[in-house]
Amino acid sequence: MRKKIPLILSALLFLAFFVPQSFGRDDVRSDVSQDLSAKPYSQAEQESELFEKRFLELIKMSVEKYKDISSLDPLFVLALIKAESNFGKYEISSSGAAGPAQLMPFTAEEMGMKVFFPYYYQIALDEREMAAKYYARAKEAASKISFENSPEENERLASQVKLYREIGSWHEAQAKSLFQRYKEELLSKVKDKTDEELMEIDQRFIVPLAIDVCVRILANNARKLNGDHRELASSYNAGLSAVISSGGIPFINQTVTFQNRVMRFYREYLKDG
Repeated sequence: MRKKIPLILSALLFLAFFVPQSFGRDDVRSDVSQDLSAKPYSQAEQESELFEKRFLELIKMSVEKYKDISSLDPLFVLALIKAESNFGKYEISSSGAAGPAQLMPFTAEEMGMKVFFPYYYQIALDEREMAAKYYARAKEAASKISFENSPEENERLASQVKLYREIGSWHEAQAKSLFQRYKEELLSKVKDKTDEELMEIDQRFIVPLAIDVCVRILANNARKLNGDHRELASSYNAGLSAVISSGGIPFINQTVTFQNRVMRFYREYLKDG
């Protein structure tokens, strides 16, 4: 007669699978998201409607600039930026995306922007990757626990689950600590700086430049996605390759939530005319 898996193994099995899919994608926003010190935008910030119109004018200029790549609706871009940062100049996510367009350091650098890129940021990325790998190993080991196994084999697998989860948690803690360090150090460097000063520190916080890069990315992606707005929003969040390989919207919690937010704001803007 087959022996039942002990309750402790069942508990470990549950814990092994209870790893958030969004690990490393947390998007905690800066407490100073509405503190816009750049002179051209400080007055507009006092009225959200006027502030959005100021962004919209900048978006229209960039959309016109890149229309030969792909034609974009400025209101869609406005909705995307609202979903990304709520127009916060100093927005910094827990993984290092920054500015109103929430550009990741690597992405911004590839687009020709000067970015604050300390050595430990790459270490943070490596630690996050290691955590994900060990969590995956824990899930794999847990999936092998079965009524078909001997109690000894299930005990061995349960021990692996526990070990891999502990190692994953350690790497996750290291990654979070380094990302938080990056967020705090970056904010201290850019807050209250003029656009001229930001040119030499991190250009993701210069609103016109951030918008221009955002529109350029969207235009390049749109050319390969046949104008589907949901897929386009998803490509900005998860990457174009993720959308193409998935054949549509990737099944990533953060990405699904993000594109839903973008489309909700987009519908509101279209309704308001």
